[in-house]
Amino acid sequence: MRITVSIQDPTPEALADLDAFLTKHAAVVQTDTAWTPARARDYYEELPARAKAIVREALRRGGRVPADALRTDDGKGLNGHANGLKTTLTKGVEKQLWPHGMQQPVLGIGPGYGKVQGYRIRDEALPAFREGLADLLDQQEGGA
Repeated sequence: MRITVSIQDPTPEALADLDAFLTKHAAVVQTDTAWTPARARDYYEELPARAKAIVREALRRGGRVPADALRTDDGKGLNGHANGLKTTLTKGVEKQLWPHGMQQPVLGIGPGYGKVQGYRIRDEALPAFREGLADLLDQQEGGA
């Protein structure tokens, strides 16, 4: 049996009761941590401007964007671009936009040290981001 629960505008007491229930039955509770179009849109809306540019460009390019495509005309580094990607995920959990345990949807591409070579949207999250941000992409392609 699968039971899905959605609570809109829960009271603090309801959240405390739900948390107690989930803690008590953690062995059989599975949290839905999949990226959905609505979650993708909420995530995007919460991002700072520079991080939004990463997501937009990655979507325009099929899910990946090279670092050079994100640099400004002066060729400066990408310092600070990725910070918003991580902090937005954490803040979204605190704001209850999505559950704890969501995977970072946008990852840096690179050797794991030094400068990133670009960014990619996780393969499993890409369809949700495409659908959730389709209107945004349509506006861009239409010149708006």
